[in-house]
Order: sequence, then C-alpha cells, then structure tokens
Amino acid sequence: GLRASARSQSNRIARIAIKSGLKTLVFAQTRLMVEVLTKYLKDVFDHDPRKPARIRAYRGGYLPSERRAAERDMRAGNIDGIISTSALELGVDIGSLDVVVLNGYPGTVAATWQRFGRAGRRQQPSLGVLVASSQPLDQYVVRHPDFFADSPPEHARIAPDQPLILFDHIRCASFELPFVVDEPFGPIDPSVYLEALAETEVVHREGERWEWIADSYPAQAVSLRSVADGNFVVVDKTGGRQVILCEVDYSAAALTLYEGAIHMVQSTPYQVERLDWEGRKAYVTRTHVDYYTDSIDFTKLKVLERFDGCEAGDGDSNHGEVHVVRRVAGYKKIRYYTHENIGYGPVNLPDQELHTTAVWWQLPQRVLLKSFASKQDALDGFLGAAYALHVVATVAVMADARDLQQSVGNGDGAWFATQDGKGNGRAQDDAGKAVSMSEPGSVEVQQFVPTVYLYDNFPGGVGLSEPLWQRQAELVQRARELVQRCDCVAGCPACVGPVLAAHEGKPLATPKTLALEVLGLLATTVDA
Repeated sequence: GLRASARSQSNRIARIAIKSGLKTLVFAQTRLMVEVLTKYLKDVFDHDPRKPARIRAYRGGYLPSERRAAERDMRAGNIDGIISTSALELGVDIGSLDVVVLNGYPGTVAATWQRFGRAGRRQQPSLGVLVASSQPLDQYVVRHPDFFADSPPEHARIAPDQPLILFDHIRCASFELPFVVDEPFGPIDPSVYLEALAETEVVHREGERWEWIADSYPAQAVSLRSVADGNFVVVDKTGGRQVILCEVDYSAAALTLYEGAIHMVQSTPYQVERLDWEGRKAYVTRTHVDYYTDSIDFTKLKVLERFDGCEAGDGDSNHGEVHVVRRVAGYKKIRYYTHENIGYGPVNLPDQELHTTAVWWQLPQRVLLKSFASKQDALDGFLGAAYALHVVATVAVMADARDLQQSVGNGDGAWFATQDGKGNGRAQDDAGKAVSMSEPGSVEVQQFVPTVYLYDNFPGGVGLSEPLWQRQAELVQRARELVQRCDCVAGCPACVGPVLAAHEGKPLATPKTLALEVLGLLATTVDA
C-alpha cells in the first residue's frame, strides 16, 4: 500500500499524546508546515472558541509580543501542544514537556538530540519520536540507522571571511572604535568595506581615522539566523484596519507573499491582496478558505569563474563562482487534509539573484552520444544523479538541505532542467519556455552539455562548496552506492527522487538505471 505521509503521522502521534494528557512539542521543518499542523490540532482541541486555546504555534516572523505571550503560556503549563520550527530548539525556557515529535529529520545529529532533549528535563520520563518524511536525507537516515546512532554531534561550521558576514562585523567594530587607515581587521584589509560604509554615510574618513557618523546601533540590525537583511512586514487591512501581523525574511518573501498567497498566523488564514516589493510590505485580509498555497519556482545557474578543476571519470569536475537566478513562476492551491491540488495561480515578481560558489560535474558530448539512446535519457539521468549527489553531500558536510541546493542545467546557462508532471526531465530556456529533447535540431549538440551543480544557497557562500570539491570523487562514489543499494525498482525518494509507476515497466531506461549510468561515467575508479 501507499506509505502514510510524515505530516499525517506526526499529527496522529501528537493527537494521541495530547489526549493522553501529555505536554507535547512538535518540530516542523518549515513555517508553512508549522501552520498546517497547528490548524489540524486546533481543529481537534480548540474548536470551542469559548475555552482557552490548548494549541499554539511558535516560529520566526511572529511579533515579539506574540512570541513572549506564547512563552509565558508554555511556562505556566497552559498549553498542551506546541508546534514550532527550530526557533524552540534552544535558548527559550518552555517549561516541562513529556513528548517531542520531529516532523522530518532536522538535518544534523546535534539538532536531533537537542530537540529530543526539550522533553523530560525535570527527572521525568519522556518520549521522542522521529517521523521520517519522503525527503532524501530522511530516507537515508532511516535506511542507515548506524549513521545516526554512531555519529557524534557535528562541529560548528563557520565562515568568518564570508563577505556579508565580514561586512556586518566591520560595521559593528567601527561603531565600537574608529578604524585607523591601513589598520588590519585580523588578517583582512577592511579598507574596501569601510569605503562601502562611507558611501552609505555610516562612517566618514577624517584624516587617518574612519569615524562612525550614523545614528543607529548597528548590532541591532544584524540577524543571527540569516545572511540577507531587510524583512518584509505583513499588514492586516481587514475591515479598514492597518495592523502589523508578522514579518517575513527577505529570502522567503517571494515564496510566501506573492499576490493570492494564503499566509497563516497561528493557523488563521490571510490572503495576500497586494505586495509592495520596493516598500517591503505585504497587505493581507482575513479569509475563510479550505486550502493553503505553495509556490512553484525554478532555478538556473551560469558559471562566472572557475577556481579549480580535474578529471572525473569520463567527464570533469569543477569548483568556482556561479550566478544563480531563482524565479517564482506560480503557485498551487492544496486542500487541507486531502492535500489534493485544486488549482494554480500566476506570480509576477522580480527574479532573485545571487553570486555564490558551487561544485559541478559534466560529461563531454562524445560520451553522452555513445552512452545514451537519446538526449532525453541523458537529461533524466542527470536529474537522478543530481538528486543522489545532493543526498550524500548534505550528509558529508552536515548541512541543512535548504542551505545546500542542487540544480541541473546547460554548461553555458542556456537552459535548465526540472521534472514535469509525468516524472520526466524537461528543459526550459531563459523565458521559461520548454526546450524539446526529441525534435531534430531542437537542442544543438554543441549546446547540450547537461551539468549537475551543488551550490551554496547564500550570497557569497558560507564555505559549503569547498569541502565538497575536496571530496568530489568520494561524493560520486557514495551517490553511486546509494542508488545501487536501494531496494526500489525504478527509483524512489531515497535514491533518485520520486518516480511514476509507469517507469517500473521499462527496466532498461528507468530513472534509476539512467542515474547509475551518469554516476558510473563520472566515477574516478573502474570496478574490477
């Protein structure tokens, strides 16, 4: 039969625990999932508005007053069920808990134990449950329990020379004490950063000193959770009001605040009526709908500079700087409980661009033409290989899957690839139009250079791509072993991604066999 979703099972376990009188905390991986699970539990336990709420959501973006009120109610024992993102992982006193449910693997061993440790802190027995989702890293962990059981908690990974992080450090340092011309900041020459601060009238050069001249306190504007700054404010204008509901990170605004989106606060739905991108405000009104929305986006990359490269089997592997463009093309409406797709809507927002670092793999034309029956087969193989490489890479550098992203596109950035509704690879050009893989002359041979990218999903990068580059041969080998050892027939979320049942009837050209072909060609060692 069909495997139950992590969402439904997390909801079921939490419901049983709360009905048994156990104080329960559910950790979800995204803010949207926090709101969806909160709604499901509120429908059971908070259906009577005359009684105090027993279920509460807690996540980033809520106003400080909302979060402080939730913390007080938790400490006082007035809340029976809490649904949270990593915001409650540490640093907040939430009183005594009995059960912790993880809706999906948090991404690291350290975070998993930290979350489980939120329960049973007062010498009382406690229960921790990990509900694995269909995400590849979750499936890898449950299929390799020794990885989790035998691994020590990870070491913290820092990148103090990352340009945006360093810029904030120098800005705060110049507030504390004036910089002297030619004075180093550790091993860094801060002059270029100070000149940038002077252009924005934050500091001013006076003789041999850089003096602070701004009125603001710089540390207050530095986020400990995000590199990009400048949050969007969500304004409720229901019934002529103008009330601030919450904030949304700049990086998430295009994915959650497009016009027509359903934005939830404590599971209460609001519809986005207008998004002022320049003013960074979203205007919403209270609504009553039986669905939530999820964005449809795609990413394309173009190589800007190659730092290093080497042979990788019959192909090559490279490390360098890339230009990433992310476009939100539309959104889908998903009905509560059944989770069926009941409609679509368009989105017209500026592309999100960033320069970052990446590691990538390619195969030459002669190898592609010899090894695959068609360009479509080669594209499907690269999509499956990218999926498997992303799984093992997130484990190798112990990164959150959202911080390390994967993409497949042409080597010159002419097109990028996604999966269509039938599970087949589809190439699209810069305008988002489909590029045929089967029509003669549709994609010229000299332009067809499918490339797997693993890139650091932060402006400038935070040091994830370099260790991947140093272990690129190991990554290919581990990805190959992951796919080979998987028990599925044609492919699954644990190896090359979800596939349709129709693929299982084609044993010679399934996503699994095609991905294995790509990974075999990229492997630096030949099997005996």
